[in-house]
Amino acid sequence: MTVLRLVCFSTLLLALAGCRKAGEKPPAPGDLAPDAVVVRVGDAALTFAEMDKRASGYLKHAQEREGLAFGPNMLPEAKAFYRKRAISAFVYKTVMLNEAARLEVTVSPRDRTEALQKLTASLAKKHSNTNDYFNRGSQPPDVMRSEFEDSIVIDKMLNREVQRTIKVMDSEVTQMVAEIGESNAVRRATLEAARQQILAGAAFEDVARTISEDSGSAKRGGDLGEFAHDKFTDKAFADAVFGLPVGQVSEVVESDAGYHLIKVAAHNPAQAEKDGAPAVPETVRAAHIFIRALPVVPKNIAAVIYNRKFSEGCRALYENLRAKEKVECPLYPDMVFEPFLR
Repeated sequence: MTVLRLVCFSTLLLALAGCRKAGEKPPAPGDLAPDAVVVRVGDAALTFAEMDKRASGYLKHAQEREGLAFGPNMLPEAKAFYRKRAISAFVYKTVMLNEAARLEVTVSPRDRTEALQKLTASLAKKHSNTNDYFNRGSQPPDVMRSEFEDSIVIDKMLNREVQRTIKVMDSEVTQMVAEIGESNAVRRATLEAARQQILAGAAFEDVARTISEDSGSAKRGGDLGEFAHDKFTDKAFADAVFGLPVGQVSEVVESDAGYHLIKVAAHNPAQAEKDGAPAVPETVRAAHIFIRALPVVPKNIAAVIYNRKFSEGCRALYENLRAKEKVECPLYPDMVFEPFLR
């Protein structure tokens, strides 16, 4: 078996930590034969050769597809990390598939279609597609497809066993709305304080480079360039820019995205069509300092709470199931298999 990528409300991956017991020296990877068992879960075993094959696939994928660079001095550590990842994935997948088999979870054509649709939508956000996923993944195409099939089984089991235990209370949504409101108030206050610093003599450009969360304009001291009124869809922001005198720093302006301090460098009036030359709209050259606001949408907040509870439920189920299995890892005797949900 190989690493599993789940397609559910959140993707479950494993981060692992290993340490050696005092006085104990596990076998070095170079000392193991290809058929040596590196981890065993009940009757299922993973050999050194299979672990290393998968680890090499992960490493190559990270270098070629994810753009990660490992210098010669870092390669041994990187190889160890991906070997542990392969072991961790084997344990997780074995434990979860064992439980799915015990519960007699089966996959229907509809389950497969829905899972593929979710995968397609998820990949599209990363400007990728299923062809890349299956044919250019970290493992050979047949293995990637097998993993996908296994993920559908585990997903269905998780949804059935965890989903039914989750309930989002109105009081939880209300509390989170209040917490977000408090956080936004702090974010707005950050700009209020920045405005006072600028009025006291600090350079607008320096403050923008330091605190603005608009990374593109922040590098330019907040400069947004020259634009017409209709460039921005947010009316509150556009109205504030075009109503601000040249050289003046605005009060904090609230837009759909967050909070802004604005400074206009130049205001160019509209020019009517003349002698065949087209009309030119009114434009301004402006800069801003931006702090993002957290959106307050109760429906979305309920989904966030639900996803968090679902992840916590998946973690608890896995840890409970793993505790019932006999897991032995000769290569890393004191390895702790801790699921990391993201």
